[in-house]
Amino acid sequence: MTIAVVAEKPSVARDIAHVLGATKASEGALEGAGYVVTWAIGHLVALAQPHQMDPAWKRWDLRTLPMLPPTWPLSVLEETRKQFEVVKKVLHRADVEGVVCATDAGREGELIFRYIYDAAGCKKPVRRLWISSLTPDAIRMGFRKLRDARDYDALADAARGRSRADWLVGMNLSRAYALSLGQDFSVGRVQTPTLSMVVEREQAIRAFVPEDYLEVRATFTPEGAPDGPDGRYEGILLDVPEKPGGPEKPRRLPPDGEEAGRITRRVLGGRAAITKVSAETRRIPPPLLYDLTELQRHANRLFGWSAQRTLDVAQALYERHKLISYPRTDSRHLSTDVAQTLPSVVKTIEGNYQGLLAPGTGQRPLGRRFVDDTKVTDHHAIVPTTTAARGSLSSEEQKLYDLVCRRLLAAWHDDLIERTTTVITEVTSSEAVDRFRSAGTVVEQVGWKVLDLGGAGTKEGPKKRKKGPAEGADAEEEAEAQKLPRGLSEGKTARVLGAKAEKKTTKPPSRFTEATLLTAMETAGKTVEEKELSDAMKDTGLGTPATRAAIIETLIKREYVVRMGKSLAATDKGILLVGAVHPHVKSAAMTGEWEARLARLSRGEGDLKSFMRGIEAYVKYVVGAVQDGDDRPAGGVALEGRGGPPELGPAKRALKQQDPPPRPS
Repeated sequence: MTIAVVAEKPSVARDIAHVLGATKASEGALEGAGYVVTWAIGHLVALAQPHQMDPAWKRWDLRTLPMLPPTWPLSVLEETRKQFEVVKKVLHRADVEGVVCATDAGREGELIFRYIYDAAGCKKPVRRLWISSLTPDAIRMGFRKLRDARDYDALADAARGRSRADWLVGMNLSRAYALSLGQDFSVGRVQTPTLSMVVEREQAIRAFVPEDYLEVRATFTPEGAPDGPDGRYEGILLDVPEKPGGPEKPRRLPPDGEEAGRITRRVLGGRAAITKVSAETRRIPPPLLYDLTELQRHANRLFGWSAQRTLDVAQALYERHKLISYPRTDSRHLSTDVAQTLPSVVKTIEGNYQGLLAPGTGQRPLGRRFVDDTKVTDHHAIVPTTTAARGSLSSEEQKLYDLVCRRLLAAWHDDLIERTTTVITEVTSSEAVDRFRSAGTVVEQVGWKVLDLGGAGTKEGPKKRKKGPAEGADAEEEAEAQKLPRGLSEGKTARVLGAKAEKKTTKPPSRFTEATLLTAMETAGKTVEEKELSDAMKDTGLGTPATRAAIIETLIKREYVVRMGKSLAATDKGILLVGAVHPHVKSAAMTGEWEARLARLSRGEGDLKSFMRGIEAYVKYVVGAVQDGDDRPAGGVALEGRGGPPELGPAKRALKQQDPPPRPS
């Protein structure tokens, strides 16, 4: 008897067949040693098109909306029908007694197989191959640990729910708004909220009116300091705090220069003294390991790569070269089982990093910051495998592989320790006491930064303090950080060497880069101070690590967004669409709720039927608003407090009524 194995791609099928000994080639399959290994080419089967479900839905007409299929028939994709027929024939062979699902171990991989299996009408028992690496050892171990496919029914429900929700939202709302606006528009459950964030930023930039102002800076030398640059420091004039004890901000002066001139003259003739010296030590631990989104962010910042480009290169390192683990992961931790393989992994890669490794790298056990079974989802973080790199890597593949290796090796290093000193210098004159702030940062311990491609800190010199990209006019770099003279202390007098007024202009918010947009998608637009996002936040993001790159590319392909260097800008077409759609269609928070429900569904919390009831209620509500010619919050909608986001009446209640069991502790 024979076991059929269905892989997601031909290349993966060949790797599996090689390990199993299935070496005899036939059309669309490899056979031998009791196995027949065949493959999909991505999706072979999809949900049927509207006209295939109901002939009345072929014509685009607002009166036929919403389209709510009572059942969900499947349709074989014509472009890959030939391979589907091969797989179907294999599944129905008389000598095939069972099936192994070997598609990618994740939600979309599960959907690809389940749709093929259902469309083929197969009823044979299925076991699941679940692996995070395509090395021969990983494949062999995976086949020794095959699990009953029914263990993954919850994941399959989440996959079907995602597919059906996207169909309902995409098919209904794209038609509704195309008919309403008289233009060909595409609306998507995740696509449109993502576009909305880019549009909101673009509108803020277009509405921004720059303002000129002046800042006063003074140069001091403390008592007893040596002559020359090492004995000088610069300070920026501070404003009076809005509240007693509140933060002191750099003072902005009118651009005509009259007030700034008075201040510079009195400072030049005043007496200076250091009134406050404070120091703060900051310990920065090694960064967490990569998940796909963090890898895409880092490659965008370093190399200017798009998210899709990074995914493509990572996929090649995983599939073709077997050099990294499964890249489409949302975990930044390792399981204890995987951690036990790290000595072998480090031995494979350490040769390229001699002189940069901490003592005990690969030998000392990593702590819970990196190894935590409770934080590993379908797959662990991206790490190198025990396969040695050959000379066949492209320059891009080498760059990305180097990033993954460096991130793992950094985990054994000590913290980066920085000490920031802030100095307040007061200049007293007959007219006033003017306060100037100066700041300097020194690296006391390089730690893991020695492996960071951004430099080890000490070689980069002083760094400017930056604020977030969306702060607009208040986001100027204060440029205070500098190398301060030694021996600065409270009470020490200083001499004013110079004072000047500098012209400044307020700046608009920065456009999204793919790195910052990926973060916004991951947090569903919420502002997050910490770089390491909580698991709960990830559950409510827009899309998944595996789909975010494609969403960005779709927005560009449909001409809603354009690339401008490293930045992303909304087009007039994108702005028009976002301005026309109902607030809930573009709500990142609401879409994040649906994503969270899908995540819970994949864990067996809740059920598919209740999830779909909520989506259907949402679609009915929004389509009804379009049919009524009302794109604003109407009946059933109330504002959650002044200026808060609108709450969707029936649809949101349907969502909230899907009471899932509590999460396991």
